[in-house]
Amino acid sequence: MRRAPKFGNDEYAQKAAAHFLVAMDSDDQSLVRVFLAAEDMLESLREAIEIAISKYDASDEAATEVLNTLKDQDR
Repeated sequence: MRRAPKFGNDEYAQKAAAHFLVAMDSDDQSLVRVFLAAEDMLESLREAIEIAISKYDASDEAATEVLNTLKDQDR
């Protein structure tokens, strides 16, 4: 949950905190939105890496099987 920073309890501090909160989450270029977009991008990147690793492992396993078959034929 996004909350205004605790600047104090007086009226000015409350207004400043509210303004700060709006400024941090006001449009697509604001800090909160950029942070959330980066977080989403990192999750997508993690998923892509996991898929790439699984495909590499499957390819490596298939290549090992082929090489073992060829090696066994040479005997």
